[in-house]
Amino acid sequence: MRIRSSRTPSLTLAALLAALCAACGSDDSSNDDGRGSYYVDCSATAPGDGTSDSPWNDLAAANAVTLEPGNRLLLRRGATCVGMLKPQGSGTADIPVVIGAYGDGPLPHIDANGTNTAAVHIDDVSHFVIQDLELTNPGNLSEPHRGVYVTATEAMVVGIEIRDLYIHDVTGLVEFSGTGKSGGAIIGRILGDGPVRIEDVLIENNRIEDVGRSGIFFTGSRARNRPPAEEEWPDGAKGIVIRGNNLTRLQGDAIVALGTSGALIEHNVVHIGNLAGRDWAGADRNCSAGIWTWNANNTLIQRNEVSGYRFGQSPTDGCDGTGFDVDNRQDGTVIQYNYSHDNEGGFLLLCSDDELHRAEVRYNLSVDDGKVINAVSCKFPTVGTFDGIRFYNNTFVAEDPLTGLETVPLEMLGNAGDFQFANNIIYATSPSTNLIACGDRCTNNLFYDLPPRGTDYVDGDPLFEDVTWRGSGRLEAGAAFQIRDESPAVAAGLELEDQPDTDYFEEEIPAPPAIGMHQPQ
Repeated sequence: MRIRSSRTPSLTLAALLAALCAACGSDDSSNDDGRGSYYVDCSATAPGDGTSDSPWNDLAAANAVTLEPGNRLLLRRGATCVGMLKPQGSGTADIPVVIGAYGDGPLPHIDANGTNTAAVHIDDVSHFVIQDLELTNPGNLSEPHRGVYVTATEAMVVGIEIRDLYIHDVTGLVEFSGTGKSGGAIIGRILGDGPVRIEDVLIENNRIEDVGRSGIFFTGSRARNRPPAEEEWPDGAKGIVIRGNNLTRLQGDAIVALGTSGALIEHNVVHIGNLAGRDWAGADRNCSAGIWTWNANNTLIQRNEVSGYRFGQSPTDGCDGTGFDVDNRQDGTVIQYNYSHDNEGGFLLLCSDDELHRAEVRYNLSVDDGKVINAVSCKFPTVGTFDGIRFYNNTFVAEDPLTGLETVPLEMLGNAGDFQFANNIIYATSPSTNLIACGDRCTNNLFYDLPPRGTDYVDGDPLFEDVTWRGSGRLEAGAAFQIRDESPAVAAGLELEDQPDTDYFEEEIPAPPAIGMHQPQ
C-alpha cells in the first residue's frame, strides 16, 4: 500500500495544464484519468454501458467487470443501490483500483438489506481504495452482517485502504463467539486454511454508528506460531493502521486487531459500546471492551478517546465494559496517551496469562471510569500472572477509584508477579476507603482522599488546573488535569528504564519525572 506524501511533486507544464483543466469540471471524480472509469447510477431507469453518459443501474454489472490497475468504479452521489458490491480484479502498489463517488450531493448509498453478507465485499483481491460511500446492512439477529468485509480465502490480500465511509445500521448476531464478533462495520477475516494473510491495510477517517457486534474487528492472520515480541514473526500480518475513525453505539467491541505484528491504532474516538454485554459469571456471558488486541505482537494503541462503555444490562448483569484491554496472547503492547472517561467497567481490562505477556500502560488519563483496573483471569481455569506488565505515569480521577474483578472489589493482586505500578495519580473526588490493589512493586504513586498503598507514596492534592472539568476532547481534558508547578507530584516520580521521550502533551520527560501523565516543564 502506498502511503502518500504530503509534499506535492514538481509538475511539468503539460501536467499542470491538464490538472487545471480537470479542475474546471463540476466534480473532479467524474473526469476520466485515462486509465478507465466505470459509472454506476442505481437511480437510472435503464441499464447502461458503464460510461458517464450511460451508467450501469445496478451492482451486478459492476461485479461482473474485472478491474485493472488505475480503474475507478464510481457510484453516483444521492443514489441508493440495494445489494452487495463484490469487485473483481486487482490494482498494484503504485496504481490501485479506486471505488468511490461521482456527481453532487450526499454519499452514494449501498444498502445490503440484511440479505447479503456485506455491503462491500473485498475477497482475494489486492490494492483497492474504498472511499466516499454510505453503507448499511440491517438484518435479522441470527447471523452476522457487515458494512465492509475484507476476506482472504486462497490468496494474500495486500494494500487495502478503507476511508471516509459512513457505515451505520448494521445489525446481526451479537453473541460472544467468533461468529458473532465477525459481524459489524469493518471486518477483516481469514477464511482459508492455508498461510494467507491480510496486510498493509489503512482504515482511516470512517464514521461508524449503530452496529452489531463489532465496529472494526480485523484479523490479519490466523497463525498461532507467535514468537516473543523482539523476534520477527513472518506469519503475523504487518502494516495494519487504524486511525482517525469515529465510532458510536456499538453492541460489542469498538476496535480490535488480531494476528498482527506492529499494528498501529491511533486518534480514534469511541463513544458508547458493550450494549449487548451481560452475565460475566454465567454461560451466556457477553464481554466487550473499547480498543484491544489479541494474538498480536508490538501493538501501539495511542491518542485515542474511549467513553461511555457500558458494563451491560445492569451494574450486576454485564461483563468487562472497559475503555481498553491488555488481554492474554499478546506481547509488546503499548497503550499510551489515551483519554478514557465514563466507562462503567473501568479504564483497563487486565488479563493475566501463563505465557510471555509484556505490556506498557503509560501516560493515559482516566476520568470517572468505574475502575482503575479490572483484573481478570481471562484464560480461567488457567490463572497465570501479570508478569511483564508496567503500569506507570497515568492519571485517574473518579468518585470511588478501585481495582476489581468484574463486580468484585479487590484489595490485593494475589497473582501480581512482577507487575509494576508506579508514578500514577489516583484522585478520589469524594473521600474513599478503597484500598487500590497494585501488587508488590507499587511505588511513588500519589493518592488523594483514599488510603495510600505501596512505598514512597505521596499523600496530597496534585493541584490539577480544573478538577471539576468534564467533557470530550483528549487535549481539552488533558489541559484540565495538568498539574500546577507547585504540585507535590512534580519531580516525585521513580525514574524508569525504557520509558518514552514525551508525556501526554508531547513534552519532554524530565529526570526525575513527575507523577501522573503531565510533566511540567
